[in-house]
Order: sequence, then structure tokens, then C-alpha cells
Amino acid sequence: MIEAAVCSPDFVNFLTSVIYPLAGYAAVLTGIIIAVVFMVGEATSNPKLTVWSKTEIVQLFASIVSLLLLSSVFGFFCTLDMKSVAELFGLNYPGPTTMFNAAQSYLVGAATYSHNALTVIRYHLEGYTVLAAMGLFKCTNLAGDTGGSVAVMVLPFLSGCGYGETGDNLSPFGGYAAMNGALTMIFNSVLMSYLMSLNYLMILLYVYKGFAFFLFPIAIFIRSMPYMRGLGSILIAVAISFTIVYPFFLAVFDIMAHDALFNRTSAHQYLSDPSLSEFLDESVYPETSGALVSLGGAFDEDKVYDRYFPSVDKGAEAIAFGGLAFIAGFFLPSIALLAAIATTTYLARLFGEEIDLSRIMQMV
Repeated sequence: MIEAAVCSPDFVNFLTSVIYPLAGYAAVLTGIIIAVVFMVGEATSNPKLTVWSKTEIVQLFASIVSLLLLSSVFGFFCTLDMKSVAELFGLNYPGPTTMFNAAQSYLVGAATYSHNALTVIRYHLEGYTVLAAMGLFKCTNLAGDTGGSVAVMVLPFLSGCGYGETGDNLSPFGGYAAMNGALTMIFNSVLMSYLMSLNYLMILLYVYKGFAFFLFPIAIFIRSMPYMRGLGSILIAVAISFTIVYPFFLAVFDIMAHDALFNRTSAHQYLSDPSLSEFLDESVYPETSGALVSLGGAFDEDKVYDRYFPSVDKGAEAIAFGGLAFIAGFFLPSIALLAAIATTTYLARLFGEEIDLSRIMQMV
């Protein structure tokens, strides 16, 4: 667990010695520009300049207040006990205490969850592919009935599998080919879920290190420049949304998913069904039992089946596992991202700028 920099004691010094002075310098410079424009407007009797100055001084005050409120909210979230929040709703949550650590715990868990799902699905894909490709030759015996397999060719006078005899080509596990298509689709979906959960984690780590606070001094100064007010408003809205709304939703999802998705009490962490843990062992892929034993598998389809699935195959459970992994690694974090984007839209409107949410969603 990487501790959030915003919750460390050093971050307070960083905030007071770097961010606040930069924001203060930007605010003073912005105030000077606004004052000069206001005096020019009064001297030239230009109402557009005076109205612009009065509007911008209000927006400057709103920007400074937003920075102070954001730092206060960060302090509150760093002390918020998520276990107590879960107890309010009667939920058992033994996870991290602070909101930021809970948010990171969810994304790390979602990535691990998706990775385990990929391993289980890949195991079944390997087994089903081998079994579906197996062929079995049933030869006709002397009485005209279907007899034993090609394994009894050593006794052609008993089995009727001698030279020139006929038989039937069978696929004893051909039905597994139908499962390969479904598992391949689920595998691709879970792979995307795994990559997206890592992507969302990188966004969260960017927030954790406090770099979003650098957007405030830049935004305060940019908002005072002609034709740049919209950009400054967007920067402030993005900083507030992704430092508060985004981790808050992820922390709530971590509480919700503890019992529904992430089974932390099992031997293998973040495994939906503990009985699937046997498929995390991929040592079955290379045959290490010896040449004679490997050769015997060519004449005994049951041996190959038992090799991959010593108890029983769980293709349906593997598909369900992949579906839950898609929800955990892609769907729920996407909701948190959409909530942050939507909040950016409304906050930007508060700072005097309209954002076309539909165009942003097309970019995302």
C-alpha cells in the first residue's frame, strides 16, 4: 500500500511553503491586472472593462476560497475512518481506514481480481482447446460391432483392428469447442478490465502525490488573462473533481465490493470462488511425467481430461468469474471517472464556464 502523499505530514509543509505562496503570488498579480483594467475602464468610460473587472474580482475570490476548501477537505478525508462509515450501514469492512487508502485498495484489488480471473480463464481455454482437438478411432471388431480404441491394436486378432479393418473417428470432447468461443470473449473483456484498472490506478496515484494542487496557481493566473478564463475555470474544476469525487467513489466501492466481489478470507486473495484456486497452478502445461506417461495420454482420453481437471472442470464458474472481474475492474471505476467528469462540468459552470460534456465523453 502506497500511502497517499496528501495525508503525510510533509504535505502540509509542501502546501504552506509551495502551493499557498504560488497561489498568493498569482492572486496578487491577477489583482493588479484586474485593477489596471478597471482604472482604464473608468478613465475611458468603457463599461465593458469595468464589468469585466468586477466579474473577475469575484471569480478571483472564488478561486482562492476553493483552494482553501480543498485543502480542508483533504484533511478531513485523511482522518475519515472508513471502517466507521461501513459500520453505519451494518457492513463488515476490515480494509484501510482513510478514504484515500481505501480508494487505492479498491483499484489494487480490482487489478489483482482481474489478473486471477485471466489466469483461471486461460487455464480452461488451454484445457478445452487440447480436449476439443483430441480424436478417437473406434475400430470394428470381427462380429461387426464397435470395439475398443486404437490402443488395442497390439492384439489385432482380438479387436479386429488389423490391416484393412474399418472403424469410426470420434471426438470425445468435441463439445468443448463451443465453450472456447465464450471463454475467448470473456478473456478479452477481462484483459481490457485488467489494463483499465491499472490505468485508473495511475490516475489515482497522480492525485495522491498532490500534483493537482499545482493547477490552482496556474488557473488563478490564467483566469485573469483575456480569452483564457475558460481554461482557468476548467483547471480548477478538474483539480477539485479528481481530488475529491474520484477517490470518494472508489472508497465507497471498496466497502461495497468487500463481500460482493473481493473474498479476502480465502486462501487466494481477491478470488470470487475459493474452489477455483486450483486453476491458478499452471504447472500442468508442460508434461513432466516422462515420455512413456505422455505417450499413454495419446491412447487414453480420460487421462488427458484428469490431467487438466483432476476433480471437475468449472467452465461456467470461470465465465462468471470473468464477468465479475469486468464489473470490478472496468464498470465500477468507470462510474467513478464519469462522476468526476460530470462534477467538472458543474463546477466549471460555477466558475463561469460551460463545458460540453457530450464532447468530453466522446474523447474519453
